[in-house]
Amino acid sequence: MAKPVNSTKKPANLPGDKQPLREGEQLLKASFKNSPIPAFVIGKDRSIIYWNGALEKMSGIMAEDVIGSKDHWKAFYHEYRPTMADLIVNERQGEISFWYMGKYKKSDLIEDAYEATDFFPALEGEGKWLRFTASALKDSTGTLIGAVETLEDITGRKLAEDALRESEARYRTLSITDALTGLYNSRQFYDQLRLEIERADRYGHPLSLLLLDIDNFKKFNDSYGHLEGDVVLIRLGEVIRRCLRKTDSAYRFGGEEFTVILPETTGDAATILAERIREEYENEDFHPLDSLESLHETVSVGVAQYIPQEGVNPFLKRVDSSMYQAKRQGKNQVFFRKEQGNTKKQLPH
Repeated sequence: MAKPVNSTKKPANLPGDKQPLREGEQLLKASFKNSPIPAFVIGKDRSIIYWNGALEKMSGIMAEDVIGSKDHWKAFYHEYRPTMADLIVNERQGEISFWYMGKYKKSDLIEDAYEATDFFPALEGEGKWLRFTASALKDSTGTLIGAVETLEDITGRKLAEDALRESEARYRTLSITDALTGLYNSRQFYDQLRLEIERADRYGHPLSLLLLDIDNFKKFNDSYGHLEGDVVLIRLGEVIRRCLRKTDSAYRFGGEEFTVILPETTGDAATILAERIREEYENEDFHPLDSLESLHETVSVGVAQYIPQEGVNPFLKRVDSSMYQAKRQGKNQVFFRKEQGNTKKQLPH
């Protein structure tokens, strides 16, 4: 006769049993004990189950001081906020975008895992950049029993990448900037002028150009030397910068010639700006060779307003002609000739 079955005995691997969790703990401990990758494990109640040696070294917090607590956040933040592992065990994955906006993605390699890169100011003095992955831990029945988070210190790599970007930005700035005056150079002038002409042709908006040439610059250079001549060039660059709007841009075109691109500006408005630059520059005091006598330099300015569909070369030819007309008329003045195309209403294409 068969023995009666004890109906009160629970099968060993029901979801509520702790055996799968204990087995999972042992497996994780074996996996992470000697791993150089910092990692911690939390249970469903968010208590710390495991804190490996690599994380002890990174955080300065010993495992024996945090195991069983819910203080894992203290390794990364100055005040409480959930870690990614917390959000996973609480099944609040929808909040990851709030806490890690623009810094995370769903893992391509691990199911139910998320990856992120962030800066942690609480780590080691000046903080560290970490790349971290948090994934759900489930028992054999698929029940969520905790989460594991692994971390990688990428501070050195991040700093190197930032330094490279800064170096590239500096190189680009140097490649488009005139070393003496700090204004853009002629190479950048042509690139920007083409862009502004395309916009003017597309939208029918006004566009004007100034060409400035320092009067009698060769005579000044011959009299006082190139170093004093450089001061004259630098000061004109400073005057131009002071007079421009944020949308305008100034360039050293070559030698003692400077250009200014004025988007959304008619020739009449450009003439007013050119006159302001001319007056301010005439009032600058120069003391070459530390002389007590104050000298004043002047500039002749040509103004041209873009004619729709004119293109780069004809536009430059007209502003050059205007500048030379200012020279012929006695220097230290502004010249603007209205062309027929400037007076027509410009319609967008």
